[in-house]
Amino acid sequence: MNNAGFGAYGAFDQVPLERLGEMVMVNVAAVVQLTGLYLPGMLRRGRGDILIVASTAAFQPVPYMSTYAATKAFDLMFAQGLAEEVRARGVRVCALCPGTTQTEFAEVAGRRGSMRAGESAQKVAQVGLAALAAGRSAVISGLANKLGVASQRLAPRSLVARIAGALFRPR
Repeated sequence: MNNAGFGAYGAFDQVPLERLGEMVMVNVAAVVQLTGLYLPGMLRRGRGDILIVASTAAFQPVPYMSTYAATKAFDLMFAQGLAEEVRARGVRVCALCPGTTQTEFAEVAGRRGSMRAGESAQKVAQVGLAALAAGRSAVISGLANKLGVASQRLAPRSLVARIAGALFRPR
């Protein structure tokens, strides 16, 4: 499971640029590096599984967490493209896209108190592993998250960004 990652919450100009760069390195570069280290052996064996943890943030602009959402969009596209690339060679790749999950993520990101409880980390992991075993290239964990992603696809992206901005705006 390719699950190293973190977020940073706040207006872009208020989050230290170094912290944003570290996030890109962990959420993007580390995913590519780890995949690059382990994929060749899987391809030689003709079997293997890679589960990359993206996020429902990958599907939309998220003001006040723009860099995080962009890194997770990378993870989703990378996983889905790679899944198709290696499918015929016996390796399965899946992007797991959870929403709010019961972890220390919000606290580490600097967003406290206003996020809903979300799913347990165990449930999210089970959803991801089941999708990987089924050969899916991506899965969204949780009905509310699936509905949220589906509904935002029907609206103009500028409206989605405005709504997300209102929800995530620091108080």
